[in-house]
Order: sequence, then C-alpha cells, then structure tokens
Amino acid sequence: MEIITEECFFQQREESFQQGEVIYNSNGFDRIEICQDRFSKNNCRMVELRPDFYLDICNELFHKSVSVKSQYDETCNLISKFYISGNREVNFPNIKEADKTSLQTAGKNYSFYLPEIEQIEQSLAGEHYHLVSIHLGINLLQSFATGLENLPKQLQLLIESDSPQPLHRPIGKITPEMHLILWQVINAPYQGMIQRMYLESKALELLVLQFTQWLEADKGKQKNINLKANDIDKIYQAKEILISKQNEPPTILNLAQQVEMHHMKLKQGFREVFGKTIFEFLHDYRMSIAHNLLLEKKMNVMEIALSVGYSNSSQFAAAFKRKFGITPKACQIGNKAVETVKLVL
Repeated sequence: MEIITEECFFQQREESFQQGEVIYNSNGFDRIEICQDRFSKNNCRMVELRPDFYLDICNELFHKSVSVKSQYDETCNLISKFYISGNREVNFPNIKEADKTSLQTAGKNYSFYLPEIEQIEQSLAGEHYHLVSIHLGINLLQSFATGLENLPKQLQLLIESDSPQPLHRPIGKITPEMHLILWQVINAPYQGMIQRMYLESKALELLVLQFTQWLEADKGKQKNINLKANDIDKIYQAKEILISKQNEPPTILNLAQQVEMHHMKLKQGFREVFGKTIFEFLHDYRMSIAHNLLLEKKMNVMEIALSVGYSNSSQFAAAFKRKFGITPKACQIGNKAVETVKLVL
C-alpha cells in the first residue's frame, strides 16, 4: 500500500479540481469539493460554524488503497467522528503500544484529542467512506464548563487541565437518534444564515448525544451488579427472547417462566443489567427496527408498523414521533432526499 504525507495527498486533490468542481459559500457551506483524483471520488462539504467549531461531511469512494501520514499540532481540537459507512485502520506510531492501532468501523462513533500526535490513516480500495466529523476547540468546550460532574471523566480532565493528555475513545454504536440527526445534517433543508444556524444546532445535538452515550458507558463499567452469574445469563436469555419475538412479545410472567426465573427478580435484574425496564427495552428496540426499515424504504408505514407489533398505524406514528421527534412518513421522505447528495459512482 502506498504511503504519502497529508500535504502530498491534498496537493493531488487540489490538482484534480481541474477535472472536478470547488464551490465556495453555497447552501450554507464554506466549501464544497466534488472531484476525482488517482485515489478516490469524493464529495465533501465543510463549514466553520464559529471560531474553533467546524463541521465536515465526507462522502468518498476509494478505487486505490493509500495510507496518509499526518501530525496534529499542539493546539488541535476535540474531534467527534460518526461513521455512516466505511471501515479504516488508524495507526499512531509514537504512542504507547496498547493504543497504537485504532479500528474505525461503520455504524460507530469516536471522539479524540491528539495534540502533537502522528497518525497513519489507511483507506482501502473499494471502501465507501461516508462520515460526519465535528471539530470543537478546547476553549469553546470550556465555555460550556458548568456542572462538570455530569461529563465523562476524560472530558472533565480535558477541560480542567492546563496541558490535556491525548485521548482516543471509541464511544459506541450510532444510535437511532444519532442516525436521524446525521441524515438531517446531510440533507439540511435551508439556505444561507438559517442553514448555518440549523447545522450548528444539529452539530451540538450530536455532541450532546455522544457525550451522554460516553457517560452512560463509563457508568456501566463502574456499576456493581448484585446478581449471580447464572441470573445474569438468564436475563440475557430473556433479552434474546424479546428480540426474537418483538412483534408478538411474551408477557413478563411467561418470559420469566421461559428463563426459569421469578418474574419480580427478572424485572429488577433486567433494569439493573440494561438500565431500563423490560417494556422500555422492547419499545426502544421496536423503534430502532422501525427507523432502519423506514430508511431502507422497501416497505410502507403500515407494513413497518405491523412488523414491529403495531396493528394501528396511528398509534405507531405517535410512538415513533415521541421517540424521534419526527413522523414515520417524514423520516421516509427525508431518506429519499439522501439520494440527491450521493456521489455519482
């Protein structure tokens, strides 16, 4: 695989603009790049929402593998990445062995702060990378700094320290709520100043969801579950039964019988292990399935409602809107608009 510097990579991209297009100050974005170079076809949009607060939307198909070597400067930003598609490996040659390699995969989100850290980012031929990145300056992050105890510990240290330590943290899966906002960002419907205001609000909303997911993951590692290993196995078995029968779920009594556990112990244990009641878990799972089916647009709303256990489409629509703040039909229509921003490949 060819290894080149970041400067060389972007120089080749600049040269390829003769065969592509660069648009400035359009549709609320500072710069839109649509081009093809010897490594990839790409459609990237960038906007500086305010000083030290940037948003990038990158849609890129690589036809030749390449490793790009770069180095963050001393005053780099906190960067959040949301991978809609594409998998890549990132290596950090000059940090401790345990953290030398990071695998960044589709459907997950990451946060990192890497002052003066060198990285080698591998992009593979045939991979379609579609991701949204948010760059947030530490000074701007500090301007929100009240109630630090409600932030993940690593973020608290980042804000409070005069010389913050590097961090590279896989946060978790992109949730249905995140997924909806990502598509809203990609298909932002406004123009000019209103567009920029809309994009800033959505970028902040994504950061809120990411930081909350990060905090919940940290709490999950810390909590002491007062259950025997056999009981935990039964609770996970109950979860799998709920997933397999989500459209016609068993009653709690029947579920408890199937896993051979007292129903009160199952209810309490389920909440302790998963942080939500059995009903809440089932509802969230159904809504997640429905959201994904709407984005695929292979079924109509009524068919999707039936597939997740709702015989009444109005009740399904009301539940979906409570969960995501948008109707099923609006979600499906919004997904159709995604096609207009995809690369012609």
